[in-house]
Amino acid sequence: MPNQKSKNQLQKLKPRIISWLKENITQKRFNHIVRVSKTAKKYAKKLKLDQYKAELAGWLHDCAKEMTNQQLLRLARKKRIKLDEVDFINPHVLHARVSAVIAKEKFGIRDPDILGGIRCHTLAEPNMSKPVMLLYLADAIEPGRDKKWIQPVIKTLKNEGLEKAVLQAMDQKLSEVIKKGRAIHPFTINARNWLIEKIM
Repeated sequence: MPNQKSKNQLQKLKPRIISWLKENITQKRFNHIVRVSKTAKKYAKKLKLDQYKAELAGWLHDCAKEMTNQQLLRLARKKRIKLDEVDFINPHVLHARVSAVIAKEKFGIRDPDILGGIRCHTLAEPNMSKPVMLLYLADAIEPGRDKKWIQPVIKTLKNEGLEKAVLQAMDQKLSEVIKKGRAIHPFTINARNWLIEKIM
């Protein structure tokens, strides 16, 4: 549930974050971030989670999205982010983990659900909390995504709950990765196995 502390934090940081984003990302990416923030807030309310934390995580989730592969790898090494072979094959997937570093170091975020949501929104990982899963889902089903597959996921969320909706979104994202001939990150494989076990 929302609380005054997280509401105050959002109100304090939001203008700074928006200003920083407008200097560091494209308008197209900014529009996506706005949609994810609104989606996260909307479903946090429905799921009785903290809407202010959800919105704040949405605002920060893609702050490293437009860094180059070289910048992402350099910062990941500097911050001692544990790297997998797939991170070198496709460094772009590091943007979520690097965004969490920026959220912590530039904007002072310490809340594990906010940082976890940012860190996990692309690849996911095992043992995600509900707020962390919510941001993963919000990024996947924001209104700018392909409506052919987001509508069934939203229906699953409504009828069967968060975990099953996240699994469905994850499977859809994995199918797209496979179609593009890309390597599947072990984070996602482990997250999917964890979700299946949790749902059973």
